[in-house]
Amino acid sequence: MSYAVVTTVISAAAKYDLTDLATVKTELNLSSFTNDAWLAQAITQVSKTIARHCKRSFVPEQVQDVFDVQQDPYPYQTPGGFAQLQLTRWPVLAVRSVVQSVALNTTQALSEGIDFRTDPATGCLLRLNPFTGAVSTWEAVPVTVIYTAGYGALVMEAGTVPAAAPYAVTVSQAASFSCDQAVSYANGASLTPVTSLPMKGQYSVAAGVYTFAAADTGSALTFSYATASVPEDLVEIALRLITVRFKAKDRDPTLIQQDTPGIGTQRWWFGGAPGQKGPFPPDITATLNDYRTPTVA
Repeated sequence: MSYAVVTTVISAAAKYDLTDLATVKTELNLSSFTNDAWLAQAITQVSKTIARHCKRSFVPEQVQDVFDVQQDPYPYQTPGGFAQLQLTRWPVLAVRSVVQSVALNTTQALSEGIDFRTDPATGCLLRLNPFTGAVSTWEAVPVTVIYTAGYGALVMEAGTVPAAAPYAVTVSQAASFSCDQAVSYANGASLTPVTSLPMKGQYSVAAGVYTFAAADTGSALTFSYATASVPEDLVEIALRLITVRFKAKDRDPTLIQQDTPGIGTQRWWFGGAPGQKGPFPPDITATLNDYRTPTVA
């Protein structure tokens, strides 16, 4: 018996890059704008390659994981369950809801700390016996988890819709904004997110700028969102890979030796580094492997 996980992004990240243009230009000691377009493209490409190797996203997003049990179609006839559920994203910043199927078209909402416990660092969910608090097993039934995960932090702050168009509020940490969590009025009532042209009681958001309807002018609001903070070793790996690409972009990649009389000889390494079996040298692969799915007992 096993389970399959289907992941759906509810609130997507504003960007997935592991570093930014300013950091890369500092690393390469560049001051002109000549290579900015190329560097921006390289940052995105390298970040995607790293994420693909690790089979995960690193920046905060709100997602839904649906755990479907692969077993006999009659769960009550299948003994046992699962020691823990491994979420597809981690570290976990907040768990919004965990809902378990108990019968056909019938579900049960579970409470954190009573019915389950979260290991934020690994994204592991442990089932608890609600009567004793002891760690138990997950029943062999479907479970739906909605949560926010990634390297960063959750932020909550107050703001007011301005009187002038475009009726937009830029949150204080827009520079590191990753994904929206919610917006509510002062009385606690929630506003509804839309992709564009919000009406009263609605909002749209892009890169930390929240836009509202003219009808909400003067409304006091509470903004909840997540910011991104990529681990330094991932940033360093991205910079190394971008540097290699930048240094090689204006030369013939197949050149193996070039002799200049009276000056010396240049040789370019062609292909992967010694011991390399994938897109990265062994030392980079070893570091990135630590960011792949955690091993849980």
